[in-house]
Amino acid sequence: MKVEYAKGYVYPLKLTGESQRDLAKIMEKTGCNKAEAIRNAIKHYAEYLEGLEVVNLRNINEREAKKEVQEYLKGKERIHADEIADALRIDLSLVNNVLKALWHEGEVEPL
Repeated sequence: MKVEYAKGYVYPLKLTGESQRDLAKIMEKTGCNKAEAIRNAIKHYAEYLEGLEVVNLRNINEREAKKEVQEYLKGKERIHADEIADALRIDLSLVNNVLKALWHEGEVEPL
């Protein structure tokens, strides 16, 4: 009888006290051993990350951001700051600063 083993790699792993406690909780709640708990945690995190999109932010100043936000807002009635930030690839705090300035200038209204 021939037995086949799954190919894999053994990773040396040092866990901190907090990670050890977290691992113990996972093992207790799921009833699996340490190796299974770690594999399941990796799989869960990989599935979580699969749905995320990485946005590479551009480094622009507030004046340039204001022009781009004003242009982006043309023809739009309602839009959230995070949508603007994602679309223009600008940091959300910069978008919020620009929107606040535009609000004080009477160009936009908060939702």
